[in-house]
Amino acid sequence: MDGCISIDVCDISQERDKIDKMEIVIASFLSIAVLVPVIKLYLLKRQLREIVRQMEEPGENFISVDFVDKDLVSVVLQLNKMIEFLQNIQAEAVRGEKAVRTSAAMISHDMRTPLTSVMGYLQLAEKKCEEEEVRQDIKIALDRAAYCNGLVNDFFELSVIDSEQYTPVMERSNLCEVVCEEILANYIGFEKSGVTPVFRQADDVTWVWADRKLLSRVIQNLISNGIKYAAGKLEFVIVKGEKVSITISSPVSKAVDTEKIFEKYYRADTSGRSEGAGLGLYICRKLMRDMNGDISAYSDGKVLEIKMEMPESDKNEIV
Repeated sequence: MDGCISIDVCDISQERDKIDKMEIVIASFLSIAVLVPVIKLYLLKRQLREIVRQMEEPGENFISVDFVDKDLVSVVLQLNKMIEFLQNIQAEAVRGEKAVRTSAAMISHDMRTPLTSVMGYLQLAEKKCEEEEVRQDIKIALDRAAYCNGLVNDFFELSVIDSEQYTPVMERSNLCEVVCEEILANYIGFEKSGVTPVFRQADDVTWVWADRKLLSRVIQNLISNGIKYAAGKLEFVIVKGEKVSITISSPVSKAVDTEKIFEKYYRADTSGRSEGAGLGLYICRKLMRDMNGDISAYSDGKVLEIKMEMPESDKNEIV
């Protein structure tokens, strides 16, 4: 009897051991079944963060993945196709823009010579004509030809500047001398418009580091703009500080949007009666920034101030 009882206890013990082992095996399988998706999810999230990082990097580089997952690879392939498509569009846009600039430069260049000839013949006809009425008609035609010539020159210069086919030749330049030269060069324009130039020079010679020809072009554009729109006087003030600045100010009859004044094709008068294509001040800003300077505007509704800033040239700097 005791032997039978002893056998039953052993069997029960063996059965319990089997059950315990099965529970361990089942628990292990369940742990693995739960852990594998968790690890996969973690790797997927980490790879997604890496994809986002690659997409936020400058440029349009293709995306790469380290973790191999069929669905993730499929998404990345589609993203790379989109990047390639956008790259092709951008390249085509750049080629188209370059072609337009080249065409504009060629057309502007081809129009400059005949327009100059037309102006020459009109000036000759104006001098020879003795009838006052006919002289007035010729003068109107001459003014319109000069206006067209100015537009053509602006578009030609714009095409060259935007294409970056030029490099500023930086040199030690006398700012006061450049301003005086441009004021004298526009003497007739000041006389006709009734605008008086007022130049407040610095106490001594002011040297700046700039491309003298481009600097002259900027000041010429600002003077031309002032002759058209200033009321009474055009004042020039040079100030030395961390940088050299020259402020050109004039009374105005209405408020000016100084946030948009340097934008390409911006004109304060949108009625179509104002002259020009709205390129002068855009060209000024582009040239100033290419010379490591800057230009800004301020207006209180009564006075418009345009301020140019540029690096000062050391006296010992090699020219």
